[in-house]
Amino acid sequence: MSTETPKRSRRLGLAAALTVGAVLVAGGITWISGAWGEDGALDSACDGTLAAGPLRELVGGAEVTADIRHGRGERWWQCRVSEVDDEEDGGIDLRVTVSDAGERAAPVEADRTDAPLGHGWTGGFSYDPDRAARDRGDAVASVLLACVGKPGKGLVAEVRARTDRLDFGRPEDRARLTAVMTGTATAYARQQGCRVAEGEPVRRVGVSVTAWDHKPFGSVSGSCAGIVDAPTAARWGVRTAVETAADPKLQEGCVLGGLRGAPLYTFTASYGPALDESLRDRLDSLTDRAGDHPDGRYALWSRCDDGVRRAAYDVYASAEGRATSPLALDHPALRAALRRFAERSARAHGCEGPSTEEVDDLG
Repeated sequence: MSTETPKRSRRLGLAAALTVGAVLVAGGITWISGAWGEDGALDSACDGTLAAGPLRELVGGAEVTADIRHGRGERWWQCRVSEVDDEEDGGIDLRVTVSDAGERAAPVEADRTDAPLGHGWTGGFSYDPDRAARDRGDAVASVLLACVGKPGKGLVAEVRARTDRLDFGRPEDRARLTAVMTGTATAYARQQGCRVAEGEPVRRVGVSVTAWDHKPFGSVSGSCAGIVDAPTAARWGVRTAVETAADPKLQEGCVLGGLRGAPLYTFTASYGPALDESLRDRLDSLTDRAGDHPDGRYALWSRCDDGVRRAAYDVYASAEGRATSPLALDHPALRAALRRFAERSARAHGCEGPSTEEVDDLG
């Protein structure tokens, strides 16, 4: 992101009259500062796209201001909400960024450990419940919005929040932040002529999983379910798994582990913006390797009609905690497990069946 020179927002609060700030261009970023007053005037913020109702519920009675920013060449659009008096404890910094889902540099931070949004949305929420108390007001969520009737077109949105006023360990705060993101992003999409199929209101969203959240392999019911059968798991030494709910998001994953959760096999599905350049390059190289791969890493590809355009699925064997040599890997069963993982994920996203043939970059 380019270097920025902030324009000081006018003090406003929800009781001042509506004013429109000047436009400042610095480092290729345009800031349009808005100050608005009566409670209802908040609905006009960020060109009328800001999800004012969910925002009010999220920040309570805090006095806030909003800015619109554009990346160089209109590569991304951002609505930023800040607390007026950010010198006091409890300052609010909330940014909803929207960009073309096919953009190589789409600003989205997705991880296989994110909790899926569910409720008909393709997206995830990143919040680690084990973080320090001072960071409990920090969270990131993302969502993919496909343009109905426009194959290959879509937008991706991300919200980043940092505040001392909120605790995203609370389910209601996670749901409210998600509502700000989905409401603002879909309103912006409509302004851009992209009609999206909206999901249902997100009443509850989970938290990120970590290696400490492993469960017995026999109890899996989410992203790890159905990848390998019980005899294969026993032969591989799999006793535990780390998984999320099986709802679609930009990056999905499953980690099969040993008795105390030590990772043995990691499966990942990456869609559109989550398939960054470095990952594409690593997985591209796998297509040129014939036969069994000593490191146990394999990849499959899928073509998608919505904004993600293409997806990649990979598996690799971790050396951590392994008692056997990588040469003892069950390569045919590993490839079959990856295909089952990829097929289920692709169906959930409405993508074509996975193949070893790399899908061209359609961006």
